[in-house]
Amino acid sequence: MPLTLVARVGAALLSTALALGGTVASPTTPDPGSLAPAATNGLPTSLALAATITVPEQTTQLISPENLEAYTQPNGVLNRQLDAFYGQPVALGIDPMILASIRILGTSAPASAVSWLERLEGAPNETFSLAYADADVATLAQAGLGSITVPTDFTVDPNLFPEAPAPSESATAGPDETVSPTIAPGDEDDAGSEETEPESMVPTGEQLVDLPFTLAAMMWPRESTVITTDLPVFNAAGPVTTILDSTNVSYVRDAIPASARIGDSAALVATSDISALLREAGSAGSDAAWVAAMAELTAALAGWTAGDSTVLATFGRDIPFSTNRIPATIAALTATPGIVVTSLAATMDEAAVDASIVDQPVGADRVALVAGMLATEPAIAQFSSILETPSLITGERRRTLLALASTAWVDSTSDWPAEVSAYVDGSTEILESVQVLESSTINLLSETGDLPVTVSNALPYPVTVYVTVTSNTAILDVLEGRVAVTVEGGSQSRAAIPVQSIANGTASLVVTLSSVTNVPISSPTYMTTNVQAGWDTAFTTIVAVLVLLMFIGGIIRTVRRRRRLKAEAAAQSIAGPAA
Repeated sequence: MPLTLVARVGAALLSTALALGGTVASPTTPDPGSLAPAATNGLPTSLALAATITVPEQTTQLISPENLEAYTQPNGVLNRQLDAFYGQPVALGIDPMILASIRILGTSAPASAVSWLERLEGAPNETFSLAYADADVATLAQAGLGSITVPTDFTVDPNLFPEAPAPSESATAGPDETVSPTIAPGDEDDAGSEETEPESMVPTGEQLVDLPFTLAAMMWPRESTVITTDLPVFNAAGPVTTILDSTNVSYVRDAIPASARIGDSAALVATSDISALLREAGSAGSDAAWVAAMAELTAALAGWTAGDSTVLATFGRDIPFSTNRIPATIAALTATPGIVVTSLAATMDEAAVDASIVDQPVGADRVALVAGMLATEPAIAQFSSILETPSLITGERRRTLLALASTAWVDSTSDWPAEVSAYVDGSTEILESVQVLESSTINLLSETGDLPVTVSNALPYPVTVYVTVTSNTAILDVLEGRVAVTVEGGSQSRAAIPVQSIANGTASLVVTLSSVTNVPISSPTYMTTNVQAGWDTAFTTIVAVLVLLMFIGGIIRTVRRRRRLKAEAAAQSIAGPAA
């Protein structure tokens, strides 16, 4: 190797370090002459780089405004990550939960978060979407989830988004001229006949989670967690390219080209050793440690033997992680002779090498906890049919599940199993949030009437349920078996069930709730009713008889009185002449 080339490599590293952070002179600083350039096989080494933009572990479906503000401050985790990678030849995998959390706040979003998002949107980097909340996709697949997609069924408050002004009839183009709006052919007669409605600025779910990204769909599982059966799950919703670690992949040859195909699935394989050295350099705690790490990294790249195929290296997902050496590391790699830093898009376009998965399953305990959360979803999906918009529940549950399945929880010091248990308990509470209130014994005193059934709703949304009452005895006939009732959020409402009494006695009733699709809601409730069959008819008859008797008695008294008066008159008339 020419001595001048070696010296040039060492000088490039040293000058980069000096430019980015002061001196590197120390007893442990390597001799620049020992720094080996890449491409010892005579060919330049093509290197692609990828990193993630993520946040610490979350327990909710969206990042809170308070956390967003903290993360996007000058020393916040999101701001540090963007500072490290902005404008660098690094493809960025971005957590769509971050985008949605800022955008859904509309005018109430923290100013620092809005500025950060605008800066991200303007970054020249290649970008692609991670799973929502950077979910641990291999664990989800092994826990039984059949398809992994980014959720878009958000509930957006339109009051947080101003309406765009309606376009005016003419726009002033200069002091003395106006420009009229363009009218499509055939619309001349309609022009001006209707007022133009202002355009809504409320974003759709798809807009909330899109950057827009410059690269096609990707899946980036944690390193060394994938098994062969995961790939069909990753591709179930559509073809994706999966980023894998080389320890998880087997090649038919020693070299590890980045572009690979595993069965029908496209993959990008990151070389584990190169990635480890890249991360060591990027997080070096001193100038001397950085130069030493760079020496190892360039030496490793010098041994690349895969011809013109690209090697992929990735930065770590650790949060928090040191980013202060990342710009220097990338700059040094770019300046090193024999290394060509390329794009991820160009790497994906290279001829794919056949490879296979070396199964490395996720730990059984972690899979079991995620499977427990997934097991609650079918019941939640059925229950949510009582809402006009079921995604108010199902969407929140899925996004929260993905947040709890985030890779950020893997190394978290928080009690992850306790948070998972709280999620399962929360799903149970939802399933029990709408129910029939128990009541005391109901007295039914008429032959026909309405049986009152009170339904409570602890959800914040209105629900519509169907009340069904069945009698265990023949003394009471339920005239209408299924009665709909709408209950506003956080309130109660009463359903009136028409019934008819057949005989006297005590009727035992079973009250059930169901959705419009006949899904049972909550557990059955039992009620008791005292039935007095025909009691009102008997009472009416008695009263009528009494009235009749009184009427007859009155007639008799009247007749007797008239007879008495007539007799008295006759007696007086006889006594008169005698006198």
